[in-house]
Amino acid sequence: MTFAHPAALWCLAALPVVVAIHFLQRRSQRQIITTLFLLQPWRRESEVGHRFERLRTSLPLLMQLLSVLVLTWLLAAPRWAHPDAVQRLALVLDSSASMTAFRPEAEQAVAEVLNLRLPQVRAELALLVSDPSQPALYHGDSATDLLTALSRWQPDLGVHDVSPALRAGRELVTARGSLVLVTDHTSPQPLPWQATCVAVGHEKANVGWAGARVEEREGQLHWRALLHNPSRTAQTREWQVEAGTGTSAWQSITLAPGATHALSGPFPPQEELRLRLKPDAFARDDTLPLVRPKPKPLSLHLPAPLMPDGTAELREWMQRLPGFQATTSLAQADLRAFVWPPSVALEDDQHAIVFASPPKGDHPAWLRGEVVAEAHPLIEGLNWQSLLAAEGMIIPQDERERVLLWQGKRPLITLRRNPAGAQQLFCHFDLTRSNALKLPAMAILLHRFLSQVRQEKIAPEAANYDTRQRLNLAHERGPTAPDLELRTREAAVNLRRPVTQAHLLRAPSEPGFFEVWQGNRRLLQAAASFADLREADLREASAQNDLTRLSLSQSDEVLRPDPWARLWMLLLLALLLASWWWSRDSTRQEPRVVSH
Repeated sequence: MTFAHPAALWCLAALPVVVAIHFLQRRSQRQIITTLFLLQPWRRESEVGHRFERLRTSLPLLMQLLSVLVLTWLLAAPRWAHPDAVQRLALVLDSSASMTAFRPEAEQAVAEVLNLRLPQVRAELALLVSDPSQPALYHGDSATDLLTALSRWQPDLGVHDVSPALRAGRELVTARGSLVLVTDHTSPQPLPWQATCVAVGHEKANVGWAGARVEEREGQLHWRALLHNPSRTAQTREWQVEAGTGTSAWQSITLAPGATHALSGPFPPQEELRLRLKPDAFARDDTLPLVRPKPKPLSLHLPAPLMPDGTAELREWMQRLPGFQATTSLAQADLRAFVWPPSVALEDDQHAIVFASPPKGDHPAWLRGEVVAEAHPLIEGLNWQSLLAAEGMIIPQDERERVLLWQGKRPLITLRRNPAGAQQLFCHFDLTRSNALKLPAMAILLHRFLSQVRQEKIAPEAANYDTRQRLNLAHERGPTAPDLELRTREAAVNLRRPVTQAHLLRAPSEPGFFEVWQGNRRLLQAAASFADLREADLREASAQNDLTRLSLSQSDEVLRPDPWARLWMLLLLALLLASWWWSRDSTRQEPRVVSH
């Protein structure tokens, strides 16, 4: 048995008060009479009144004491557990990265919620996280095991919807169970699925790195990083650069409220560097690792300018595009660029950029008709309305080609992807008798195509990523291909994925250096940095505690109320009426007379 309102037991303090009242005597009343022989010998009464004398047991006293007991019983609302009652409780932990600043408070809140369990009732407990890609941390009946499983909670997401996790929790506890969300901020709207919010946040000052990039200036590589202060007050922090075994001296910087400051410097000879801040409330953005970027090498084969067919113009134009190396070896080239027809046959496994040969005649007609672009990532957002091209040959096409750009009913640009995986971009117009060389759209199209070819090349590279960013890496495929392995240096954790799950590969959730290997080949050398400004902003963190309401709702679900409550109410009324009536009759039958 338990009580819904244990504080009502303080009503028992009325018992000594009732007894103390009965210790008191009423003040005697003065009455003037004519004769004394009519007076019977009365027991001498107190002439002073309101003083303590010997307690006289009476029926009104017993009734009043019994009324206090019955009233206390009704107000305390005793409850009894059902023989087969089960108390179901699901806790959902907010997986936002900002929760790392309030992890001790969150663990304390979980312990407080578990303490609300009724010891006499069997419990079913579940511990979930709001990250939909993560399984439940615990499901069982032991509060100790649940607290142990709490150590595996790793909040690392950005702003996300917690409704799917709350729905999963509600399905576990059913409609009669309790669902609790532990977070660091309150919601202006009620939580879905009748969840109870337990917010453990409060405003904290924070300064952190807000992103960085590595760029080349005047022939030297430089890093440039942003330092952001989302706090409401000015903050002073110290920072340093660590590269290899060398570390710079700590430097102090003061940022105004909401200010962002850019820091930069030359990239050291080492392949890696790390920018550090002295730790504060939110430690995830206090470290920013960077690696020296090394894109995959891409070799381009350009034919010698021997024919007056636009080859010279094509060579000159392609050599202006950055990010590739020209080669004279066709066997070693990753990509071919030529004017149709080629001197050497185009193979199905060769990437290529092809332009049409010049038309016959000195004055070919210009193409007419509206220029229409298809929906494709290569030409998305590009303006082709100013393109001018002359009539000429159309490079032979097949069913594998997709038209990217039309002029009237004539295809201008097509893309072919062969079964071997090669991509071939065909421009069905003469480069020398068009204004394509002057169009930004054409330069962007070729740059996108070269980037796409480079992305699909299986070769080592070095790059910088955000934490949890998806990794899109070219790798060996097939049933005999080795697994992909992500190696994290700081945590010494290796994550293996089969090639069928390569699309699930992400950068680590903690800032640091990592590598991706396939067999004995290293595909990626990279660094992951945290740069989520919304999660680093702790100004809106707040607290909310609905544990009292949660305790009452749990009691209502698993305990049954006193079935005799109405009978006790009637008994209380009867005792009060009887006590009043008896006291009234006693007052009439025992008049108090004072003689002189």
